[in-house]
Amino acid sequence: MASSKKPPASKTLQNQLISFLVDVFKHKDLTNLKLVVAFSGGLDSCVLLHLLVECQKTLPFRLLAHHVNHGLSANANAWENFCQDVCKKLNIPLTISKVTININSSLGIEATAREARYKALQSSNTDFICLAHHQDDQAETLLLQLARGAGVKGLAGMGMLGNKLLRPLLDIPRSTLETYAKQHKLVWIEDESNSDTKFDRNFMRHEILPRLEKQYTAIKKTISRTAQHMAEADSLLDDLAALDVKNCQLNQQDDEQLLLAPLAQLSNERVKNVLRWWLAQHGADIPSVAQLQQITQQLLHASADASVKIKVSASLILRRFQGSAYLVKNVQEGDKDFDRNALSLMWQGEQVIILPDQSRLLFSQKLGEGIAMRHVETALLSIRYRRGGETIKPEENRPTRRLNALLQASRMSPWQRERLPLLFLGEDLVLVPNVAIDANFKAMSDEMGLVVQYL
Repeated sequence: MASSKKPPASKTLQNQLISFLVDVFKHKDLTNLKLVVAFSGGLDSCVLLHLLVECQKTLPFRLLAHHVNHGLSANANAWENFCQDVCKKLNIPLTISKVTININSSLGIEATAREARYKALQSSNTDFICLAHHQDDQAETLLLQLARGAGVKGLAGMGMLGNKLLRPLLDIPRSTLETYAKQHKLVWIEDESNSDTKFDRNFMRHEILPRLEKQYTAIKKTISRTAQHMAEADSLLDDLAALDVKNCQLNQQDDEQLLLAPLAQLSNERVKNVLRWWLAQHGADIPSVAQLQQITQQLLHASADASVKIKVSASLILRRFQGSAYLVKNVQEGDKDFDRNALSLMWQGEQVIILPDQSRLLFSQKLGEGIAMRHVETALLSIRYRRGGETIKPEENRPTRRLNALLQASRMSPWQRERLPLLFLGEDLVLVPNVAIDANFKAMSDEMGLVVQYL
C-alpha cells in the first residue's frame, strides 16, 4: 500500500522547480545548457542557488552565479566576500561585477541600480539568467505600477520567462522560501536598505501589503493572478498590433517604415497600440501618454509639409516622409556637422564593404547586369558621398540628369539621400545604388557586369 505521507515542503519546492525547468527546456539539450543565478546573497537568491544545485542531481545543466556589487552600502564588499564563500563551498563558478551608480540620477537610486544590475547580468555568457523573484515581489510590482498609472503591459508585472531571464519562483510565496531556508539551515545576508521605506518598493512591502493582508488574507496570490490576466491581455494586444502593422507595411523586410494611410483608418486605441508595439520592437523607449499623443498628432494630423522629427530613444529618431513614418538611426541624420568628405573608399574586389554608418554595399558579378567589368578593370572604382552638382545618364536615349532631381523623383527621403554612397570611375558617376546606373557604363547582355546592392 502506498504511503499517504506528504513529502516535505522543501522536496515539493524542488520538484516544482524541476518540473518548471523540464517544461521550459523540453526541446533543448540540457547537457549544453548554461544557467547563471543572479546571486545577491540575500535569502531569496540563496534559496534559488541551493535549489538549483539540488536540481543538478537530476538535470545535467551547467550552473554558475553572478554577483553585482553596487557599492551603495558600507557592507557591499563584505557581501561580495560572503557570495564568494557560498559559491566556493557549493563549487559554483562565480562572476563578480562592480558597477557605479549615479545617486543623483533622475531615474532615482532604485531604478538606476536595477538598470545597472540588469546590464551587468545581461553581459553574462549564458543561455539564461535565473532571478529569485517570488510571489510577494510580483504583488509589490503590480501595486507600484498601479500607483504610477501603468497600462496593461506594466500591470502584467514580471514574466516567468523572457529576454534570457528565468523567474522560476514567481508563483511561490516568500514564506515558503523562508521555510526552505530554515529547513536546510541556509545562511544569508540582510541588506539594511530593505527596511528603508523611503524607497517605493519597501514602502509597498512594509506599509501597504501588510495592511491589505489584514483585510484580504490571500491578496498576494490574487494580485499575482491579476498580473497573469494582464500578461495574457498584453499578449493579445501584441498579436493585434502585429496584424495591424502588417497591413501598414509595404513588405515585412522594410519593418522600419509604417504607411500612414492604413494606420489612420484604425481606431485611436488601435493606433496607439500599433505605435507602442512598433516602437518597442525596435528598442525604442515606451512612450508616455503625453508622448504617444504627440506622436499620433504629428504623424496623422500635422500638415503635409511639416517636418516631423521626434527622438524616441538614445539612438532612434521618428520621421515622416511622403505618407510614411520611419525609424531612423541617429547616425543617418543629416545634421549640420555631417562631413561630405567623410567617405572616400576604393573598391578592391571585396564582396562586402561596411560603411561608417554600418550600412553595407554588396558586390557580385552577373552576366548582362550592373557596371560592365571592362570599365571596372581599366579604372579605379571609388565610393564617396554626394558633394553637389553630380549628374548621371540613366537611359541611353534620354538626356543627362542632375542627381538631386533624380533622387527627389525616386521618393527617397532627405535623410537617406544625404548619406547615400555613390560609385565613381575616375570622376564619372556610374552608379547610384538602388536607383540608377549610367547607360554609358552599363553591361551589355553578353558581357559580365558588377552588380552593387546597398543595404
